[in-house]
Amino acid sequence: MTSSFYQGVSCTVRALQSADILQLYPQPEVGAALAAYRPAYLHQAHPVQDWMQRLQWLEQLDPPVEREALVLHRHSHTPLGFLALSAMDFHNAKAEVSVAFFRGQGSRAALEAVHWLLDAAFIRFSFEKLVFCVSPHNTGAVQFLAGLGIAQEAVLRQELRGADGQRMDLWRYALLRPEWLNSPARARLQRLVPLNPLLPATET
Repeated sequence: MTSSFYQGVSCTVRALQSADILQLYPQPEVGAALAAYRPAYLHQAHPVQDWMQRLQWLEQLDPPVEREALVLHRHSHTPLGFLALSAMDFHNAKAEVSVAFFRGQGSRAALEAVHWLLDAAFIRFSFEKLVFCVSPHNTGAVQFLAGLGIAQEAVLRQELRGADGQRMDLWRYALLRPEWLNSPARARLQRLVPLNPLLPATET
């Protein structure tokens, strides 16, 4: 994702900015979403200023290693959630995907944003593999990945330490470029939430 944004029928996706963090983070529902999305940035452990400085530092790296975006409702401009590509490895053509919606989960806007993210990652940025790491307890995310036809490829045992000090497993899912471009899930999204033109016609 670059500083340019995607403006779709129901959502706008643009680069996350420092001002967004100051505006959004104090809201309790956003704080809860961020705890899952970026556990290292729990408010109790790190001030918001740290995250702002981190964003500025990441923007200076070339090639990029991580890009974060804010999803907004197209007409109301209400912030809905975050998207990110991290651990961006251009040599091996792979990256890790993070998605966190603190409102509008399952809405047309959220589906369009995810559709854009996956198409952009595989087509515009030419990644060949996307990785998704999910807590086994996050049943909504597990069901969402299954609905997109994204396969589990590993169980990362005792990968994370919770707030209570107990360690927990993490499930790793992966999606390959040919799997997505030819998938029934992508065809379904193209019918439900078609993207505004942004990709070469030969890639669609």
